[in-house]
Amino acid sequence: MQNVVFEKLRPIWERVQPVVMRQRKKRYFMPVSVLVFFVFVFVVLIASKPQTKPVEDRQQVWSVSAQKAHFGTTEPMVEAFGELVPRRKVNLRALVAGEVIMTSPVFEEGARVDKGEELLRLDPFNYENALVDAQAQLRGGRALLIERRAALDLAKVEAERAITLREKGTVAQKYADDRNLDLAIAESRYEQQLAAVDRLKVLVKKAERDLENTVVRAPFEGHLSQLNAREGRLLSLNDQLVTISDAASFEVRFNLSDVQYGRILESGAELIGRPIDVVWRVGGQEIKLGARLTQVGAQISQNTRGVDLYAQVEGDIPPNLRGGAFVTVILRGAAVEQVVEVDRNALYGADQVYVIVDGKLQLRTIEIVGETDDTVLIRSGLSEGDDILLTQFNEAAPEVAVKVVR
Repeated sequence: MQNVVFEKLRPIWERVQPVVMRQRKKRYFMPVSVLVFFVFVFVVLIASKPQTKPVEDRQQVWSVSAQKAHFGTTEPMVEAFGELVPRRKVNLRALVAGEVIMTSPVFEEGARVDKGEELLRLDPFNYENALVDAQAQLRGGRALLIERRAALDLAKVEAERAITLREKGTVAQKYADDRNLDLAIAESRYEQQLAAVDRLKVLVKKAERDLENTVVRAPFEGHLSQLNAREGRLLSLNDQLVTISDAASFEVRFNLSDVQYGRILESGAELIGRPIDVVWRVGGQEIKLGARLTQVGAQISQNTRGVDLYAQVEGDIPPNLRGGAFVTVILRGAAVEQVVEVDRNALYGADQVYVIVDGKLQLRTIEIVGETDDTVLIRSGLSEGDDILLTQFNEAAPEVAVKVVR
């Protein structure tokens, strides 16, 4: 029965079957396509996954500079800057008026002159005549003094005789009184003339001094500057002639800050009389001078907030040395024993340094007993021969590997 039905329906199925198959294909195509797409993407992602390779664990080694620790005796140094100035600087002025009739060949700007060397000469005519006149008055005064001395002696004799005659009763009392009056007058006139002679002596000395001042001489060995007199110029009293600066004696004036001054005081060094080094750099040449501290300023400078110090240059003075030179001053403190002097860059913090042991850093706490502008003095915390790290870098820490570059 079933076969009969199937045979009857076969032609219909053959016609419907292609349509049904096409519909099935359309129904399953979209899910299958999506599934294939995701599989493809998954395979691509797996294939492009980055490969992680193991990293070798290697410690970085830093190149650094170091200093060997050596204990010894050190004099802390303070460096400052100062000015070299002549100890004496004088403006020579005309002590008498007159015309300049001669100037010395060395009377030139910057010339070096010796003590007592003649610089210029004024016309001496009026002063020579004034001296002759004063000497003549003095001679006249002395002659009058001799005359009044003789009159005084005579008055004394007359007074003594009058006393003798009065005692004998030969003369009246009035005669004796008159002779005593004459004696008093003679003594008074003699004293007046003696004073007049003294005044005339002063007049002669002044005339001699004025005549001497017509010749202007160098008061000390020095250099000339600011010349203000030439031949033919008529000078008035007190006119400036020239400025002379001492060429044989110089001093250094410099300033120490509060910190620097405090370091010297803390070291226990006596300032007055202490030797210092002075370096004058001119061009490519260094001229070294010795000096000794002579005085300390009376108060703190309001401009520099430091203390002014003065030192006298000692020893031979170079002939080319001039006032106003800018110099470097090196002041040494009291000697400190059994310390290591280390560059200030070695400090990490206030009292710690690194030392290098077997190529690695170790932190040490130290005791600082002194310092200068660039170095510190360490007494404890280090051992002889330690390599002290001088290089500053942020990665510095205990056990960091380093390599010393000498």
